[in-house]
Amino acid sequence: MKYLPIFLLLVFCSCKTIERKLFSPTAINNPSLQKQGDHSFSATFSSPSGFDVSGGAALTNRLAVIGGAYAHKTDDFEEQSSIFDDPDEGASAKLLYRQKGWHGGMGVYFPLSKKSNENFASFFGGYSNGNFRMDERYYQAVTPTESAARVSFYKSNIRRYFLQGSFTEYSKYSDFSFTFRYNNVEYSDIITDYTPEQQKDFSFPGLGYSRFSQFLDFGFCGKFFIPDSPWMGFQVFGSATARLNREDHNFYHYPFRFGFGLVVKNPFKGK
Repeated sequence: MKYLPIFLLLVFCSCKTIERKLFSPTAINNPSLQKQGDHSFSATFSSPSGFDVSGGAALTNRLAVIGGAYAHKTDDFEEQSSIFDDPDEGASAKLLYRQKGWHGGMGVYFPLSKKSNENFASFFGGYSNGNFRMDERYYQAVTPTESAARVSFYKSNIRRYFLQGSFTEYSKYSDFSFTFRYNNVEYSDIITDYTPEQQKDFSFPGLGYSRFSQFLDFGFCGKFFIPDSPWMGFQVFGSATARLNREDHNFYHYPFRFGFGLVVKNPFKGK
């Protein structure tokens, strides 16, 4: 009996399943704002393959708005096998994910100390509307044979309601921030040619699972500005995404997003 846990671990690690990832996080929009009139805009590329534009503007010394858009297109190849299968048996799938949409929101920002203009906190709430499509070519073999492919698709609208909080430290030529973001994601207007049984087996929203799912993002962002042009710089960011309703079996999702890009802002520092 003492070897049973080791045996079960080996079996688990030797099994693969096809992960149909119906959710992919977007880049977190955390603009650089310190006073009324400030604005910040960025354009980034990231992995899983995606392009995001985002920005914000300070309406007053405390109130600000944010907004942006995204377009993601990701290829994936998945295998399904077991330790008990013949090496030539199993299944595989070629998956193509496409999603695009926009977001907008409003919130507050403020310095953490009246004596310093370097450390700020901000809180935003907002709404995102977009659409998602997954195209699958499924093969009853690990090695794909195009003539034997089963072609399926799943598409829907995705609405995201989000709340986020950030801590940002400003220095002369760089900004560093850490952000958490809560997402309540709704899948609606679903169109698919997966059978009802497949939708239930794969826990797809709408039939096999609830239309709503909750995720929490933890992200960081570094912005580095050119000394001779402090209004333009480079941005590096990353985020980890965790599902909150983990007690239920649900569809798979991408757990990370990392990227880089350009950022533009108005000069903050007085001469």
